[in-house]
Amino acid sequence: MRTRRVITFVLTVFMLFSLASCRDIFASSHAKKEAVKYFEYLKNRDIDKLNSLFSDDVRDTHDLDKEWEEFFASIDGNIVSYEGITSRGESERIDHGKTTYYDINIIYENVVTDTGKTYEWICFSQVRENKKHPENKGINLFAVKLPADNEDGYVEKLVGGFITYTD
Repeated sequence: MRTRRVITFVLTVFMLFSLASCRDIFASSHAKKEAVKYFEYLKNRDIDKLNSLFSDDVRDTHDLDKEWEEFFASIDGNIVSYEGITSRGESERIDHGKTTYYDINIIYENVVTDTGKTYEWICFSQVRENKKHPENKGINLFAVKLPADNEDGYVEKLVGGFITYTD
């Protein structure tokens, strides 16, 4: 009987830890709803709306209009659909019970164009909270995985980029 209780306890603890780590795999429902809306901007090539999603820092340091033109030019056809939305993870810092930093990485899997071309992924990275650097709040980058003749077999076409802070 004691062995059964120990096994039950160990399994319960294991399941709790597993559930706690699910946040790193599956984006929150709010983030997924936003991602669906952002995908519509991609489909419609709505550069103004896409640019408005970026952080102030990225908008100030990148020629986003030009980068979007190059991004869309690198894709064969117009984006029409995706197979699923997942997250590469989320990270959060909490100080004295309050979130001071929170980011999320969203992936659109198996993105299809109207020419029938499928891209393994398009993704974006978004800072959803940054108390130290509020100008960094917003999307930092979008990327698409493009096939290439190199040792990796692919290249990433980026719009925007990460801002690094030293403090």
